[in-house]
Amino acid sequence: MNRRLSDAIDKIRSLPEERQQQAAALLLDFLEHDDRDVQLTPEQLAEIEQALSDDEPYASDEEVRVFFDRLLK
Repeated sequence: MNRRLSDAIDKIRSLPEERQQQAAALLLDFLEHDDRDVQLTPEQLAEIEQALSDDEPYASDEEVRVFFDRLLK
């Protein structure tokens, strides 16, 4: 086991039981969904990075209010 993984496990051991259960679930989920086969192109990565850096909301507060007002009537 490498040092970084060993350090992480030591930290997990010091957590309360509930948090240990959460960490175990996350690790097992990670191991069960080994997505090493997924390879994004440089263009796909650039598109994701651009979308994540966009500070503009998808809709204004007013647009969201109007949308939900219509649903609730």
